[in-house]
Amino acid sequence: MTSVPSRSDSAGARAAGMPAFPETVPSAPFGESARLPLGALMLAASVSGWAQTPPAPTPAPQALKPVTVTEKADPQVQGKDAVRTRQTSIGKGTQDIRDVPQSITVVTEKLIDDVKLDTLRDALRYTAGITFAATENGTDQDIRLRGFPIATTGDLMIDGMRDPSQYDRDTFNLDRVEVMRGSASMLFGRGSTGGVVNQVSKKPLLADQSDVVGTVGSRGYVRTTADFNIRTGETTALRINAMYNKADNGGATIDKNGIAPSFSWGLGTADEFTVGLFHLNNNNVLPGAVRFLNGNLAPIRPGDNYNTRADFADGSADYVHGAWNHLFDDGGRLRTQFRSGVFERSQWATVASFCSRTPTAAGACPTGAPAVTSINPDTFLTRTGLTPRKDRYKATYAQGDYGNTFGWFGLRHEVLAGVDAAHEEADRFQNNGSTLGIRPPTRVGTPDDNAGLIGNGLSPQWRPSSGYSAKAVGVFAQDLVQVAPDWKLLGGVRYDSFRGDFEQFGYAAGAGGAPTGTTRTRLSESPWSYRGGVLYQPSPTQSYHLSYGTSFNTSADTYQYVTPQNANTPPEKSRNLELGAKLDWLDGKLSTRGAIFRTEKYNERTTDLDFAGTAYTLSGKRHTSGLELDIVGRITPQWEVYGSYTWVPVARIDAAGINTIATSAVNPVGQRVGLTPKQSGALWVTYQPIPKLRVGVGARGATENRPLVGGTGAASPNARVPGYVVFDSLVEYKFTPDVYAQLNVNNLTNKAFGDQLYPGFTVLGPKRTVLASVGVRF
Repeated sequence: MTSVPSRSDSAGARAAGMPAFPETVPSAPFGESARLPLGALMLAASVSGWAQTPPAPTPAPQALKPVTVTEKADPQVQGKDAVRTRQTSIGKGTQDIRDVPQSITVVTEKLIDDVKLDTLRDALRYTAGITFAATENGTDQDIRLRGFPIATTGDLMIDGMRDPSQYDRDTFNLDRVEVMRGSASMLFGRGSTGGVVNQVSKKPLLADQSDVVGTVGSRGYVRTTADFNIRTGETTALRINAMYNKADNGGATIDKNGIAPSFSWGLGTADEFTVGLFHLNNNNVLPGAVRFLNGNLAPIRPGDNYNTRADFADGSADYVHGAWNHLFDDGGRLRTQFRSGVFERSQWATVASFCSRTPTAAGACPTGAPAVTSINPDTFLTRTGLTPRKDRYKATYAQGDYGNTFGWFGLRHEVLAGVDAAHEEADRFQNNGSTLGIRPPTRVGTPDDNAGLIGNGLSPQWRPSSGYSAKAVGVFAQDLVQVAPDWKLLGGVRYDSFRGDFEQFGYAAGAGGAPTGTTRTRLSESPWSYRGGVLYQPSPTQSYHLSYGTSFNTSADTYQYVTPQNANTPPEKSRNLELGAKLDWLDGKLSTRGAIFRTEKYNERTTDLDFAGTAYTLSGKRHTSGLELDIVGRITPQWEVYGSYTWVPVARIDAAGINTIATSAVNPVGQRVGLTPKQSGALWVTYQPIPKLRVGVGARGATENRPLVGGTGAASPNARVPGYVVFDSLVEYKFTPDVYAQLNVNNLTNKAFGDQLYPGFTVLGPKRTVLASVGVRF
């Protein structure tokens, strides 16, 4: 299978987080004597050279003669055909991973397709060091990296721009998922203590190539994805990605669809333009949550859900996006892009609790009932509705960055500078105070009973609870200086200005009625962020780095409830120190990465008020330190491997507020940080014994994990889930080069494991799932 790229970013950029660009521009018109546009061929040639032979060392600045390229593009430029990629766009523009002085893990489209990773959460399960926290609403968007939250601090990105809304993120329009670890506010602004997750969208290519895949599987699973790429002219192309997915899933139903058309023109010329639309709609039901039993994961069968017909998780995401890349005659590149959209979500979920006696008519466990210490199929379960939630987000983002190479003071300088802006609004809703229906009790042995509610109030009645409107602007600049043949120094600085107006509405007791009061708060922050690093690259296959970066978190990273006290509290600050290496082996076909790190939040917000009572103190501290390892690529032409491993021996609360210490059952100081298992990892290996047959097996898991204790950040001493390993498998057979059948069995041994944790309950991971697919390329 071959894929032809068309993006004109050069693979030779050496800047950590800067757009790629050629050193000079040929004097001949673009594409005049080449089979493909020159920009596409430069990228293809660069990547192809890395796949076959090590790239040449970076030379001193010099003029280049025009080059005519007639080779076909390397198909492995696209992540669809390999689990390994040489480049990343998680910074600003496209750059070689070896030139970024931070740890980066990339989940390519090939791995997504191999393991059937339908959602962003599925893809992140194959990235070590990431855990998931359930919330009081039952949602699963609180994602942790290196022990710090990334979703609730706005560190999810789409094509390098923020994606803070909470919705069911599907992978049907993703070329890859990139995870950069450690502080990165110099690149992205507020947030990014533990790292960032960047979702890279599929873009039009100068090729006629389309892929359609149909899948059926366990529990009524049906999914169809289509990826149509149509070359419409010499420099124009249209790409349409679409998805339909439905499954009963034992009560945790899936019902969603999406479409993402995009059109590009000027591909391979000095001015490339892209515009596109995105639509995703889902009417799902979240997997049921179950209380801990004796502080441990309850022995519930995987896939058993105790939801009701009243449960729902509905949402939509609609946005328009565009980009313009301009290549100057002196080799400089200006990249601009924008995205504007509306995101909506509403949900109501159930949590099941164990009861040793017959529940009351109100569906509650009788007062004085003995605690349940063991369960069997006849054990009673009471069901409680979690807090209903509804949100509507509106967001517009724009950013532009310029990069070029200069020969200042006899040294090579790769300079990147840019500006980004955001305008975000949101309205949040709550039930209007009316009495909601009773969830009837059930038994452990009767999951998925499709029970309805008792009484009136079968669904929430919404009223506004809070809202905000905010604007942010950031300006940054960085320079990567070649100070010696094998040595580079990186320095960067960023200034952010953030302004936000927030409202919270109060209501009288009872149902209905207008707000009885409104609390208005204004937040204004203007912090600085910094980034520095040293790169030592003694050969094209070796890159060693030492890096330092800072980040900050305001009281409203994703616009959680802002009060006058926390609005007056300065941002939290963090820093990351990392020493790492990126090495290529086997003529560049296999890449390895290793790093030791220390990530520290050194002035964490507490619940202690200052002397004036107008702001909270920043007297909290926590840090994590550990080791990360990645391996990805081909060991032989038949064997391909992807591996990701994280060891976090230290994750500690170093200081806490006086109120926190006084009100906690256990002093959190010195305790381990919650949601941070000591070890986690994922491995995927495929073997192709003959050209038509390919088999694969994977494993993913973690050691013991514990939820958070209230607002302390410490691990719970009373609740835990044991370590686990889940196995996945693949068998693929190609009838022709363009027609194949694929069989996947995920969670091969039907392992029960705690996937999302909350202080009082857990949500189990998916049970064993068998998926049969047929794919066609034309």
